[in-house]
Amino acid sequence: MDLLLQTNREKFKQLSLQYTENLEAVLALQGTLIEDILPSVTDELELDDESIWWAKEWLSDTCSLFRILRRNKFTRSFALECIRKTLVWRFSHLWPPEPPLHMPIVHCLPPLATDPFGRPILVIKIVSLNDGSDAYKPLVIRGFECLRLHLKRLNDNSSQSPVPTLQYVLLLDLKNFSAQSLNIDLFAWTLREVVPHFPGLLAAAFVVNYSWAHGGIWSIAKRILPTPALARVFFPTQEELTEYFSVSMLPKDYGGNLASLTELRDPLRNVNGPLFPIQPDVGRPPSPSLSASAPPIVPVPSKARAPSITPIPPISILNPFFGYPVSSSDGLPSLRHGRRRKRDLALTLFILAWQRWRRHILTCVWILGVILAFRGRRALFRSSRAVQSVWKAVYKRSVTSNLPT
Repeated sequence: MDLLLQTNREKFKQLSLQYTENLEAVLALQGTLIEDILPSVTDELELDDESIWWAKEWLSDTCSLFRILRRNKFTRSFALECIRKTLVWRFSHLWPPEPPLHMPIVHCLPPLATDPFGRPILVIKIVSLNDGSDAYKPLVIRGFECLRLHLKRLNDNSSQSPVPTLQYVLLLDLKNFSAQSLNIDLFAWTLREVVPHFPGLLAAAFVVNYSWAHGGIWSIAKRILPTPALARVFFPTQEELTEYFSVSMLPKDYGGNLASLTELRDPLRNVNGPLFPIQPDVGRPPSPSLSASAPPIVPVPSKARAPSITPIPPISILNPFFGYPVSSSDGLPSLRHGRRRKRDLALTLFILAWQRWRRHILTCVWILGVILAFRGRRALFRSSRAVQSVWKAVYKRSVTSNLPT
């Protein structure tokens, strides 16, 4: 349990630090998107005023832009291209906005119920899907958009912490799920087509009601999920679950003191107005109720001052150009010399080889030094004896030559 808590604490600290260090870069990126990228998309798709307003609502979501920038390893050019593609994708799959989506298998706990790091708790009860995958694809996309908008609302209504809420914590309930009803195609499609447009929404997944019958499901999931996602999946016991979240944060369905899921208010439901913006009449600006669901956009100059980013070592895993010197003069990591030089790569390979084999190399050098020293002493001893023999021979010859005949 201590290891589980420590792992989540380290990941939370790292994410918060990255957000703080790159906030100005995100704001500068946001200004470029609104002033330069959005007009080109407007011309390409021939957007009207309400479509442009809907696009600005998404571009004003600083947390979403940060998650995309983080997914692209804080490389500005890659992030700009990814956000532009996502914006076009959103018009293909989410426009025009539809009424709030009712998801009976998804339940978000009330805002006061969080994990130890203040992240909202999301409960998903996996059930059997009997229809084809195509029937569920639009619902999956709308479900992810609903989760994004809920996080945005939480952050708009709370200004206590300098770091906003960036992720959910998931309770994945497998009680009513069987391996025979696993829809591999839908699962793989979600990871391939939807998750890249909503990156980083999930901080950790706690699998509950897991039994030996679900072993086959996990063996399949391990082959599909990427390695970073596998590191965020946990299988806690009931005691570990209540110890991590505390009983005051869990419904009684999972050993807590809160009411059952069916009795708890779900903030994802349409309680205080729809989560999705309502399409206004053509030719007039959004109504006050619409503006309440999406705060006004405050354009940020694209020439904002570049943030001071902590220098990243060439061999750091956070370096997007691993092995090469990085400069942060433009507000985001970039190649210091403008290109990947072979000498920098050779130096990196030498450093990595030295770190990996340093002890072995030093041991070999020490043994070689001992051998050379021993051989040197023997050679010196032999040379001294040879010199003595020469001198004896010379002396003997000189003495013999001086004797009287």
